[in-house]
Amino acid sequence: MHITYEEERKLVTGILTAADFPAEDAEIIAKVIAHSDFTGVYSHGLSRLTRYMRQIKAGSLNPRPNFRKVLDTGAVMVFDGDNGSGIVSLNRAYDELLPRAKACGIAMATGRHNANIGCGSYYGWRAAADGMVALVCCNTYAFTSPFGGADRLIGTNPIILGVPAGEAYPIVMDISTTFVAMGKIQAAEREGQSIPDTWAKDYDGAPTTDPAKAFSLSPIAAHKGYGLAVMVDVLSTMFSGACFGSDIGLFSKLEKENTGFCLILIDPAKFMPLGDFKAEVDRYAGMMKNGRRAPGVEEIFLPGEIEYRRFEKMKQTGFEVSEALSKELTELSVTLGAIEAGSDFAGLVARFAEET
Repeated sequence: MHITYEEERKLVTGILTAADFPAEDAEIIAKVIAHSDFTGVYSHGLSRLTRYMRQIKAGSLNPRPNFRKVLDTGAVMVFDGDNGSGIVSLNRAYDELLPRAKACGIAMATGRHNANIGCGSYYGWRAAADGMVALVCCNTYAFTSPFGGADRLIGTNPIILGVPAGEAYPIVMDISTTFVAMGKIQAAEREGQSIPDTWAKDYDGAPTTDPAKAFSLSPIAAHKGYGLAVMVDVLSTMFSGACFGSDIGLFSKLEKENTGFCLILIDPAKFMPLGDFKAEVDRYAGMMKNGRRAPGVEEIFLPGEIEYRRFEKMKQTGFEVSEALSKELTELSVTLGAIEAGSDFAGLVARFAEET
């Protein structure tokens, strides 16, 4: 079934509100989830919502957390998310950090006791729209092993960087330090599909194409990706007091994540007029895109450009929700009291589409 961007946003808001999230928080999460699907990052869209719904039911995701600031020294802040949505925590931290960064030129916020932060590029887009440069990273449930190790002690640990531009698309990099996010493994298992043997290893450390046997995700660039993941752990946990390694809850048991994030905002206007900065970014983008292309390459892209284009296109065409995902979302919505038993996905979408 195809749904529009607004239908997805209202659907997610409605489901989470029915699950006792404050409307404002539900709307924030809905924006990030819809952003994910409509930029093509399906692992953190409606597919990931099913995980959130299970965490809510298990009591490991707090819909009404006591979000609080535990340290404030001006350009440095630390927040405690009380095991609520990492999406809400990070957006609230951003709200408070932005004026500090504009005043000081650079500011940093970290957070502890958080769940998943959602699609990372959302924060790069948000910062670019505000004329800011952003660096965001977080640790996650442990899905991979130290290089040469066997125990799962490190997460997918994404790194996000966003840079504003003028006429060009903003430059936004959003990468996990593993080949893929665990959400893609879950999606493949849900759809009954195999995975490339470069994505994960089984319990014994051998490459696998069976998503059901994926035990440890493979890092990008071997030991280099492992090194990046370690540094994300340091930034996200050492400055926030968040859990790491074996202290993090177990994904398989729907335990509380207790993970951390790090958000750094830089104001380019403190270095030069913002218009001049954006013009230089445009000139840089043009230089990269207009360079000689390798055989068979039609166009060179900057980080995040494909996602911007996909978002523009999909806002026109809508997002196709698979039959398996539709069924799972509907069943979970019934268990959370968002819709009556016997309803189908079309009815679920229609119910919340009517609400403003």
